[in-house]
Amino acid sequence: MKKLIYLSILLFAIYSCQQQDERSYNINGTITNLEDQTVYLKKSNEKDIVTVDSANAKEGTFRFKGEIDLPMQYYITFENLDAEITFFNESSDIKIQGEADSLQKLTVKGSGSQELYEKYQTRLTQIQQQQREIYYSYQDAKSASNKEEMELYESQYMSLDSIRNEYSEKFIEEHPASPVSAYIAMRSSHTYDLTRLKEVVNSFDTSLQKSFYVQQLSNRIEKLEKTAIGEKASEFSMDNPEGEPISLSDFRGQYVLLDFWAAWCSPCRAENPNVVEAYQKYNDEGFTVFGVSLDNNKEDWLKAIEKDNLTWKHVSDLKGWDNAASNLYGVMSIPQNYLLDEEGVIVAKNLRGEALHEKLDEIFKK
Repeated sequence: MKKLIYLSILLFAIYSCQQQDERSYNINGTITNLEDQTVYLKKSNEKDIVTVDSANAKEGTFRFKGEIDLPMQYYITFENLDAEITFFNESSDIKIQGEADSLQKLTVKGSGSQELYEKYQTRLTQIQQQQREIYYSYQDAKSASNKEEMELYESQYMSLDSIRNEYSEKFIEEHPASPVSAYIAMRSSHTYDLTRLKEVVNSFDTSLQKSFYVQQLSNRIEKLEKTAIGEKASEFSMDNPEGEPISLSDFRGQYVLLDFWAAWCSPCRAENPNVVEAYQKYNDEGFTVFGVSLDNNKEDWLKAIEKDNLTWKHVSDLKGWDNAASNLYGVMSIPQNYLLDEEGVIVAKNLRGEALHEKLDEIFKK
């Protein structure tokens, strides 16, 4: 009996060690010409990038050990070096090698996820380089006021944009069990509508359901569901430039365009004259605009309001992309807007240019 008990304990210990090894990672870094300093290992959480571990780099070498459930992008930063190493960490022995003066050329070996991501990036980089060249040609044509060439380059740029999106979609489809696919989908989630986002998430293998990236995508689905047409807009309150709180519910009884924008956002500033025109045309009919700024600098925000003649009510917590209202609505790009009826129900979203006027005509010229 004692032998059986001992054998059971031994087997349990072996099993436990095996389970631990399946989650363990060892990261060995060798960066030539790196001064002795503290090196930090970091990863993303829901709102920020947090430090997981730190190590002392001596003669260019450092090491990290830990556990990880599923492959995920990690970051290595340096105490005295303004640079960052980004790679997919996973339960394996990973070697990172490079030169301190050219970290963009470093190599990462031992991570299958990183290898897969680099294959994805190779083709993506080619497309992006083509887009950059077209962009420069477009700027030259713009300087020469050559509208014909501008239209040509714009068409070519958008065509490559479609190719890039199709490439990413195909990659995700071909690798449904890889956290790399989930990461790519998360980075592209602002381009998906609710229906497509659900399709993408449902296409992933069940092994990815606990992945940080799939959880982030699921959280976005929840936000998009709450901001779908026909849903009541989520309530929030934020200070105006004078420090006085304004609530979304203060606009009950009016059609209101909840407009997310920022002074630094060129597309927002380009769209502002169109919004001003709509406001001036329909304000007396019961239409108004409620501007939520994703600015950090109050002075820039106020100058933009004045310069663009935005005479409606404005609020901001001056936290940029961490703006509480934009996070509540799942805003990942601006300009973005929601048109609410007198009861605060969302009746349309992302109305720009002529589409805004057509919708307001439909409402107020019944």
